[in-house]
Amino acid sequence: MSALEKARSIPVVGDSTVLVGPGLFSEIPKDIKNKFPKTSKFVIISDKTVYGLYGDKLLEGCKAQGLNTIAYQITPGEKSKCRKVKAEVEDFMLENRCLRDTLVIALGGGVVGDLAGFVAATYLRGVPVVQIPTSVMAMVDSSVGGKTAINVPAGKNLIGAFHQPRVVYADMLLLKTLTEKQVKEGLAEAVKMGCIRNAELFDYMEKNAEKILKQDSEALAEVIYTAIKGKADVVAQDEKEKGLRSTLNFGHTIGHAVEALEKKEVLYHGECVAIGMVHEMAVLADMGHLDVKHVDRITECLKAYNLPTDIPEELKVEDMMKKMKIDKKNKNGQIRITCVQGIGKSLPDPIPIDEGAVSKYLKGLVKGGS
Repeated sequence: MSALEKARSIPVVGDSTVLVGPGLFSEIPKDIKNKFPKTSKFVIISDKTVYGLYGDKLLEGCKAQGLNTIAYQITPGEKSKCRKVKAEVEDFMLENRCLRDTLVIALGGGVVGDLAGFVAATYLRGVPVVQIPTSVMAMVDSSVGGKTAINVPAGKNLIGAFHQPRVVYADMLLLKTLTEKQVKEGLAEAVKMGCIRNAELFDYMEKNAEKILKQDSEALAEVIYTAIKGKADVVAQDEKEKGLRSTLNFGHTIGHAVEALEKKEVLYHGECVAIGMVHEMAVLADMGHLDVKHVDRITECLKAYNLPTDIPEELKVEDMMKKMKIDKKNKNGQIRITCVQGIGKSLPDPIPIDEGAVSKYLKGLVKGGS
């Protein structure tokens, strides 16, 4: 059997599907050819680092299948997820006469996936996209569910669209080149899924941290598959984030504030989410929504993955509050967070929280004060 035949398939919404398994990468060109027989042009969008590892192999594989394929490489990093780079990719596609029978192939981590997905969502009012995530973060979270976006000065992911990928190819062998820091930041999102919806996943990650961090193939595959399935189930119920899907942003209210502000140490998205989860749970405990023992438990689990749990002391509370006030989950001017009630259990819609209570809590932690 081929890797594609062995892969576990997870339906998401509509005709969007995630295929999970090792060794998928070399079979993608043939699969794309079979799935998109009327497509005349294929555009690989990647960053220079990922392209150096996998880009030429994918390009040559597509051409060997007779597919008219071109590639565009962006500079690695969050700064490329912006209006300027999006326009540059679009201009490249226009110059190469890409029409509506074009397929965008996103090859990379979360930045590439978000950017390429948004390009596909708006180019000629929308062309299809497939995702080939090359990071744990992209596999378990950002490549699944059709959220696409760019960052703007006001904050992260504030300009974007919902545009479901036709296929997500989650090949765990593509993770072998990642550093521990890159692996663990993605695992923060899997811990998040366990915390809000799947106590069994949380228990598994709690007990198998060492094996998972070392990329034990069986353990890592179990975590990735379960986390993806959890997200797919939520997206199937609430594709456009009217309620339930908003709970997947657990940890992101405080986490995005930490991520958006200048710090002494570079923290990846998942590391900021880890910090956010701990402190959002602590705020919920202060409000009486859950027992503080759950805060201690998630803190210890995240530390087992060498993830940060403390808010950087150089950050100022007033700066963090400004960022939180423009969070996408907010309604009627109120900050809202996912209400976790215990490990694996949360309310189906984020709840409003008192700004004064959050500010008071943060001032007790951050030396920068107000």
